[in-house]
Amino acid sequence: MMYTAIVLLVAFCAVCTVRLLRGPSLLDRVAAADAIGVMMTVVLVLLGVVFGRAIFVDIAIVYSLLLFADTLIIVKFIEHRSVV
Repeated sequence: MMYTAIVLLVAFCAVCTVRLLRGPSLLDRVAAADAIGVMMTVVLVLLGVVFGRAIFVDIAIVYSLLLFADTLIIVKFIEHRSVV
């Protein structure tokens, strides 16, 4: 069951990668990158459950915090055309 979920999430990431590369606007690309990041976070948590290793969950937490900060920086850049 867990392996099926992991395979489906990776397949959905492939679909989002197409949107990331072809996206007609910058916001589409940001949304696709966010979706890929969230799915990869879930994959890391599922891998932690499958292998019984808590380090995967720790990595997923750090990755999700970095993903959140990255999204804020990109949105601020889109809004003001300057990060500072």
